[in-house]
Amino acid sequence: MTSNRLDRKIGLWGAVFLLIGNIVGASIFILPGQLAGLAGPGVVIAYFIAAVPAIINCLIAAQVGAILPVSAAGYVFSSVVLHPFLGFLKEWVGILGIMVSVPLLGYGFADYMAYFLPQADRFTIAIGLVISLMLINLAGIHASIRLQMILVVIFVVSLLSFGIGGLFYLDWDLLTPVAPNGIKSILNAAVPAFYSYSGFITITAIGEEIKNPGKNIPLTLAITFFFVATIYTLVTLVLPGIIPWQELGQIVAPMTSASKIFLPDWFAVVITLSALLAAATSANVALITASRSFFALARHKIYPEILSHLNSRTNEPVIALLLVGLLTMGGIALKGNIIQYASANVIGLMFYGIVWSIGLIRLPKVLPEHYANAAFKLNIPTIWVAAIIKITISVGFLYVGIANNLGPAGIYAILIMIGAAYYLLRENHLSKKGISLKQILRNEADQVF
Repeated sequence: MTSNRLDRKIGLWGAVFLLIGNIVGASIFILPGQLAGLAGPGVVIAYFIAAVPAIINCLIAAQVGAILPVSAAGYVFSSVVLHPFLGFLKEWVGILGIMVSVPLLGYGFADYMAYFLPQADRFTIAIGLVISLMLINLAGIHASIRLQMILVVIFVVSLLSFGIGGLFYLDWDLLTPVAPNGIKSILNAAVPAFYSYSGFITITAIGEEIKNPGKNIPLTLAITFFFVATIYTLVTLVLPGIIPWQELGQIVAPMTSASKIFLPDWFAVVITLSALLAAATSANVALITASRSFFALARHKIYPEILSHLNSRTNEPVIALLLVGLLTMGGIALKGNIIQYASANVIGLMFYGIVWSIGLIRLPKVLPEHYANAAFKLNIPTIWVAAIIKITISVGFLYVGIANNLGPAGIYAILIMIGAAYYLLRENHLSKKGISLKQILRNEADQVF
């Protein structure tokens, strides 16, 4: 079961570039404009609210990643400290999230590509992006990380240039009233806004490949959050301060339009290219992390064993990668809109945010030696405070997300029930062979320790 281990190839800055590239995707180039159309200038407050559960996610991910630096650590963690069924549902929801998040990125990529190819078909471009990234990743994670570093530097510099430069051209009259549609509109906007912050926990999916994980995973999260929060605050303040919020909701590429107002014409091309690069880097990491989740669950006998096969040249799970590519292309074929995709993804994130929070409370008791010897360790009061805040916000976000998206939420619930049925059937099949999933996962945790 544990012989097919992945190599630790990723250093601190490689992890930082992967995580920034994952989080700062095409959504920040598109979503703030659409949300400003709903919440007005208060969109910046919606992003502040969304940052709160993101901070809690960073703390939980740092703790889990430091204690269990394995592929799909969130699954192993939830399974050991709670129950394998909940651990599986966490990963199942995560896979459903990939099926909605990568299409969002793909269509965001296509929308900005229209600046260069106005007649191109959105669906074809989105599918082409996924296929291209699959081919790059089949060459190995080193090739993927090198490309990621280059792309992230380009779009981060352009975003900071847009945000800092825009501060000098703000029309403060456009920023008042802050909540023209009421406070509720800001709270409603915070749910899809959290999608832009949702990628921090993915660091735990690749923990098995990070060097010195006890130190580098918490550092990666801290560095990444600083850059991401800075970029999001600047963008969500500048956009409605440059273009009236009533117009932003109707603009497909709001940052390109805003940059034309106060920056040279050529910078609009830079912003458009940056959006394309951001979408590509986020989709890239989504494919990597989802393939590692399939790999880990296959290694633990939940999924078919063939998905744990490692390529002899790269020592990476290429079959799992191909499956993830096919699933994401299926998600692209559904052709939802960006707010539906974002809200549906957040519903899943909040569900397993509650599971993780309960697991975090139980962690010191269930894995006392792992906790005591962790390189990064939250004290008991911090664990309780973080868990309570996370559960409270998750319940609130779930209520808002479901109430505003009953159709997608209903489909999501059906898919979760399908996953639950699959797990129960698989567990029953394995138990008849004398195989205990709980023991397999406990051995995984003990082997890491």
